[in-house]
Amino acid sequence: MEEKRRRYVGIDLGKREYTMAIIDRKGKIRIHQGKTSDNGRQALYRLLENGDKIALEAGNLAFIMAREIHERIGCDVRVLNSAKLPLIWDAPTKTDKEDAMKLAHLIEDRRDEKLPIVPLPSEKEMERRKTLSSYSRENKNRTRHINTLHAIFVHQGHTTIVRKNLATAERRQEAVKLLTGLEREEAEWILKYLELHEQRIKELKRKIQKEAKEDEDMKNLQTIPGVGPVVAYAFTAHVGDGSRFNTGAQVSNYIGFVPRLDYSGTIQREGPITKRGNGYLRGLLVQAAWSMVRCKRESSLKDRYICLTVFGGKGKKKTIVSIGRRLSELMYSVLRDKSNYEARIWTGRREYLAKLKELRNSA
Repeated sequence: MEEKRRRYVGIDLGKREYTMAIIDRKGKIRIHQGKTSDNGRQALYRLLENGDKIALEAGNLAFIMAREIHERIGCDVRVLNSAKLPLIWDAPTKTDKEDAMKLAHLIEDRRDEKLPIVPLPSEKEMERRKTLSSYSRENKNRTRHINTLHAIFVHQGHTTIVRKNLATAERRQEAVKLLTGLEREEAEWILKYLELHEQRIKELKRKIQKEAKEDEDMKNLQTIPGVGPVVAYAFTAHVGDGSRFNTGAQVSNYIGFVPRLDYSGTIQREGPITKRGNGYLRGLLVQAAWSMVRCKRESSLKDRYICLTVFGGKGKKKTIVSIGRRLSELMYSVLRDKSNYEARIWTGRREYLAKLKELRNSA
């Protein structure tokens, strides 16, 4: 009875404005609109009551407001994955008012287990995500300017200059001497941009490495072959300490490593991975998987990769993605157990070696 008497609230957020739909205890709907500024949010909070159940679509502002609403008013706030919401409803009209009403009706009709809830990150996790976002953005900008600089050399016919000749400031300064005219002037401006980007990258990497040396969870993660400070930092930024997950499979699903499934009758298909999670973290884990299988240290995942590609005839790229998935689950286990990594031999290695021996004998 208490569940039926509570109010349900859906908030549709824009960059500068919000639309809020409130389903009151009698089932009537009231619509409120306002600004997303500090004063506008305070006015919104005054319309809420302790015990309200609220739904917002995931986003940076949604995380900020969810934390403020929970701390100041004590409401139950659900941040929902916007990528999965179109699967729940499909309407010909889409307005801010309609979206807010749909969010309110959604949490009224469905239990939490059937909602695409996004875990609310802590302040530390949000700070780490911002740092990673800046680090990723600066690296992309650096790569973009190096590609532009390389194109200038090609336009002037200097085809012997390749990207590795532009990797460091000293090499770039030496290479730019070959240019003349407007291209020389443009290249010198690009060198200034690159200097700023590389300076910022060094500062951010220094910050990441410092925290990775001090944080116990990150130190444990770095005992895994192939996992360095940046990978450990990114994993804890998005997965946290692992307490909100029950199994490693949930972590790999959260990151987007699991394959799409199409099971209908006798048809069973596995498609490409869902890519639903953070793409930068997923890319870092794949790079870490490559480092793991190429390093000299022994590990069960390295044995698995060798057996699947060399003995099993599997493709290297698809296999390395599966290794990245298992690496994410291994990292979760290390976080959960608060322990260092211990190398183990992959149990499936014996089976592949036995199959290989049978094939050789039959040939």
